[in-house]
Amino acid sequence: MTIAELAAKYEQYVIDMRREFHENPELSHHEERTVRRIREELDKLGIPNITVGHNNVIGTLEGGKPGKKIAIRADIDALPVAEANEVPYKSKVEGVMHACGHDGHAAMLLGTAHVLSEIRDQLCGTVYLCFQVAEEIGAGADEIVAYLGSIGGVDQAIGTHLAGGDPAGVINLPDGPMMAGALGFEITVKGVGGHGSRPDRAVDPVKPACDIVLKIAMIPAQYHNPFDTCVVSPCQITAGNKNNIIPETAFIAGNIRFFKYGDGDKIFAKIKEVAENTARAYGTEAMVTSQVMSPLPVINDPACAARGREIAQQVGLTLAEPRDPTAGSDNFAEFLAAFPGFYCDTGAFCTRPGASGNHHNPNFDLDETAFKKVVEFFATYTADFLK
Repeated sequence: MTIAELAAKYEQYVIDMRREFHENPELSHHEERTVRRIREELDKLGIPNITVGHNNVIGTLEGGKPGKKIAIRADIDALPVAEANEVPYKSKVEGVMHACGHDGHAAMLLGTAHVLSEIRDQLCGTVYLCFQVAEEIGAGADEIVAYLGSIGGVDQAIGTHLAGGDPAGVINLPDGPMMAGALGFEITVKGVGGHGSRPDRAVDPVKPACDIVLKIAMIPAQYHNPFDTCVVSPCQITAGNKNNIIPETAFIAGNIRFFKYGDGDKIFAKIKEVAENTARAYGTEAMVTSQVMSPLPVINDPACAARGREIAQQVGLTLAEPRDPTAGSDNFAEFLAAFPGFYCDTGAFCTRPGASGNHHNPNFDLDETAFKKVVEFFATYTADFLK
């Protein structure tokens, strides 16, 4: 059978697995049932598999002859969202939902495993099937990358994200930057509390906090290379609990998005400098800390992406019109910082009335007809790479 025929053969299997995962969603670092089921399915195929780190699953499919190595990644965690869809496969877990398509990712990689298993004698090399936990909280990827590095690395790493806003059959696979890196930041401005009628006897942290928010929001325009896009978003400011009490502290939190390796550290350093100096000018003190979200941007290797587009067209996918990178983040970036490869968006807009294509939405759903072509694409690309 051809790869296209095999993808068709396993289409219903992929849909069934996706619905099973959708009905039984699990939050980041709690993917116990999901991991157990993935390992059971790999065991049925005779694919050796292990868990690494916090329960990431890696299956190792050896080809008929030695050769190159490729990793294919799927993230598997769900979100703390209460599902509003009334569908037969609605989440059975209160307040938890696959609202970002990771159920489809896991199912499609299992489908790809089935297809590649049937042609393994034709493959020259090794396929690492990587099922990643905790992507939604920026974890998991580093553990898989560390494991792959410990066994000598891979020659390429590939992955996809189902795109709720694009129709089935459309693929977005650009050269270079595709998604932003992300860092969170927190700033605590410390003053001296007092009565609102006598600010001269206190040291007000509210005014410097407001000034800091305005100043750090200007960093992209004032301090950053205008040809290297970045976003600085102070999204939270909190201080005080009564209208006549000057508080001891004010709190600011936000996030940074960037598209170039190293820019996150540069921007955070500038935030720290601006916050500390501004606070000092008001007689207060600023403590600035960072929170890891997805610390690297997703940057595709141009040669890998070009071959990916060729294969995509060969299997009947339609290339999306050129578009700007998204300011959203995905820690598949850590794979691409370590190994050549690509990440892509594959369309799965659900046309069912009432469904939403907006990720992280309680009405989010997928067009399940999209899965077959993604399985065919992954399997064809892998077979071509391991000729």
